[in-house]
Order: sequence, then C-alpha cells, then structure tokens
Amino acid sequence: MGVISREIPPLYLDAIRRFRLIDDTFFSLCFDGFNEGMQLLLRIFFDRSDLIVKHVVTQRTVGNLYGRGVRFDVLAEDCDGKLYDCEVQRADEGAAPRRARYNSSMLDARELPKGSTYKDLPETWVIFITENDVLDCGLPRYHIRRTIEETGTPFDDGTHILYING
Repeated sequence: MGVISREIPPLYLDAIRRFRLIDDTFFSLCFDGFNEGMQLLLRIFFDRSDLIVKHVVTQRTVGNLYGRGVRFDVLAEDCDGKLYDCEVQRADEGAAPRRARYNSSMLDARELPKGSTYKDLPETWVIFITENDVLDCGLPRYHIRRTIEETGTPFDDGTHILYING
C-alpha cells in the first residue's frame, strides 16, 4: 500500500468502523488543527456561544527533566489566551484526580517566561471526557474548583478541572 493509494485494506476499514470519539487515536485525528470542531465542543461544555478557539494541537508531549512528562491529547487556546487540555479516557484509572492535578501543573510549567509576573499565567482548564462516571455521583459533568475551606470562597488561581461523562 503506497502513500498515494486510495484503497484501504479491509483490516483497516474494520478497525476504523469500530472507532468512537472517546478513543484517543480517533479523537486526536478528528481535532488536529480543527479549530472549529474544538470550538464547538468547548461551547457545548461551557454553554458559551461566544468562545472562539484560535489554535489546536494534538498529542503534544511536554518533557520534564526531573520527573514524568505528559502527553496532552488535545491542547487548545482561545482568543482570551485561556488554555484547554482535553483528555479522552475510557479507563477509569486514567482519569484519576491526581492526574488532573499533574496535567494542570504541566500546563503551567512552560507558560511563564523568566521575568514575568504570576498574574501573567493564563487561565487553564483540564477537561477529562470519560466513558464512565468516574466520580460516581450520577452527574453529567463536574466542575472542580479550589475554595478556601474556612470561608467557602473561591481561591482564584486560574486553574480549573472539568469532568464530562461521555
């Protein structure tokens, strides 16, 4: 099978037919460079018709000299400079809260050049689109935000985590 060939072998066709958007490979291929598609998805998640996505990349690997790196399924940036890490996860253990925390920290790790102030950090969203209700509360989506326990007021550090039950 050459690069130019238009014929897809039956074995591949069968595999392609079984793909769902919750499959990492298919999700990444569908949204690679497809700003409008990611924009539609984020507009649905956030119920915001004004959200404009200006850049999308898939399978971006961020290394870490001192520990574990991360590969983001789909990274998007909107016109306000907010960053979105969209992860699809079929296995429950892959959507663990500490993984969301780690992805959030790795999103921040390279976003602040030397000499910048902390207020220059962009607002970030780590979004897990899961096959099952991994938080087991029967809700279609969960917004996770930090709060000050003593007062119940939001701790506005600009990081957000969102779980969407697929």
